[in-house]
Amino acid sequence: MSESEVETRTETAVPHRRLVMQAAGLVSVAFLLSRIIGLGREVVAKYYLGLGLPALAFDAAQRLPESIFLIVAGGAIGSAFIPTFSAYFERNDEKGGWRLFSAVTNLALLVTTAVALITFIFARSFILFFLKEIIAGDPQLLDMTVRLMRIMLLSPIIFTVGGVVMGALQARQHFLLPALAPSIYNLGIIAGAVLWPANLGDGKAMGMAVGTVVGAFGYLLVQLPALKKKQAAYSPILTLRDPGVRQVLKLMAPRVLGLSFSEINKFATLFFSGLLSVVSYPALTLAWKIMIMPQGIFGQAMGTAAFPTLASLAARRAFAEMRQILADSLRMLLFLGLPATVLLMTVGEPTIHILFQRGVFVAEDTTLVTWALLFYAAGLVALIALEVVNRAFYALNDTLTPVLAGGVQIALMTGLGYWLSQFVFPQRGWLPLGGVALGHSLSNWLEVGLLLWLLRRKMGGLGGGWDGVARMVLAALLMAVATWLTMAQMMRWQWGALWQLIVASAIGGLVYLAASYGLRIKEIGWAWQLVQRLLRRRRE
Repeated sequence: MSESEVETRTETAVPHRRLVMQAAGLVSVAFLLSRIIGLGREVVAKYYLGLGLPALAFDAAQRLPESIFLIVAGGAIGSAFIPTFSAYFERNDEKGGWRLFSAVTNLALLVTTAVALITFIFARSFILFFLKEIIAGDPQLLDMTVRLMRIMLLSPIIFTVGGVVMGALQARQHFLLPALAPSIYNLGIIAGAVLWPANLGDGKAMGMAVGTVVGAFGYLLVQLPALKKKQAAYSPILTLRDPGVRQVLKLMAPRVLGLSFSEINKFATLFFSGLLSVVSYPALTLAWKIMIMPQGIFGQAMGTAAFPTLASLAARRAFAEMRQILADSLRMLLFLGLPATVLLMTVGEPTIHILFQRGVFVAEDTTLVTWALLFYAAGLVALIALEVVNRAFYALNDTLTPVLAGGVQIALMTGLGYWLSQFVFPQRGWLPLGGVALGHSLSNWLEVGLLLWLLRRKMGGLGGGWDGVARMVLAALLMAVATWLTMAQMMRWQWGALWQLIVASAIGGLVYLAASYGLRIKEIGWAWQLVQRLLRRRRE
């Protein structure tokens, strides 16, 4: 390809790049708000529950209802529904698009309700299987977990409708209210924890379970005004004969399997934790939630914003522009993800101390969560990249390849997690729960590497230049050294956790920015332009 052809294709992709980056900026702000409120939810939860039996009961009870939504309706519908729904509007068939929306909503609602009902009946057997060792030592855990789970099984039914609504709005390039919906959900859980009487039922854990259902209602309701503004037309139809519905189901089938693999990861964590101690699963769960904050702010925001554009470009077979958008998105995610990884690894302890060490959450709990976070953070960049890489396959109507890669990942994670947590870490005198987290991170790197290799073969390259990647890694290494040395010095001076966090983060961040500027990493310019646009829009 000649230099002039490259320049022409790059210029053609610029409007799409701006659209994606602007949408990603808007969604990132909303996701940041959601993550902050979600962090507040965890602070409240650990204040009341700590890492003891009530925390284990709530976290374990929440696992299956959340998985039902994610597998049956959440990401599966998003990945299959958005490209199919978008194609109707590309053909100017608005009526057909909203008919598809109605049919998919009704079908997903029916399936989710049936699965939730079956789960309600067999809840006791499920909990007993995963927590058999711990329940043997404390039988009251079983009854408490079953009660909480049965209440929370209402939430996936509500989330199913909210998930389809979210997909429709994103396909129509409306991102704000869908991005705010998780914040409403988190506020519901916080309200339940704070307002529920401690001596009623199962105490604050019961309040959080009720708050989960209330928050799910809020998640749906907050999106409805935008749906009305888009002139959505709902009809009570239930059919498998519609070609669009069949297309969604065809695309969903492998994605459902892929999401099942993803959820198996979480159930494997629950199972391994059951072999360790009561506090292991709550500690791993909290460390995971802290780690995915930047993953949501950067990765999910970029993936959410890029997917409709990628799907539209794929529908028009504009593959050169699609490669450029993909490359730009991945480089920006790497630029943002590397410093986030460094901070999670170096200032995790003071962060957890400041946020959670109060109430029944004690110093030993901080140590456990910090240890797990260290190894989870090693896989952050891979997780962030997966948000865009997977969606590139979905935009190409290929939902099978990510599933196969996910199968490899779950097999590796299960084997590594068991080996590291049961043998390697105990033999070295390390806390075993770190082995579970490290197994997860290593397997995620293999998954994203495999998918990028396959995507490059599928698209004839990934587009753009990757010469800046090594410079980003160098800038991140310089930041890591600066942050670690700062933390070590402040610990010798016995500075408090708050000052450790502020000073070490500030010095590390400045070193990363200075190194990026000095190494001429162009993503720093893109990030600055995005900030300027957001500030200008706010003034207007």
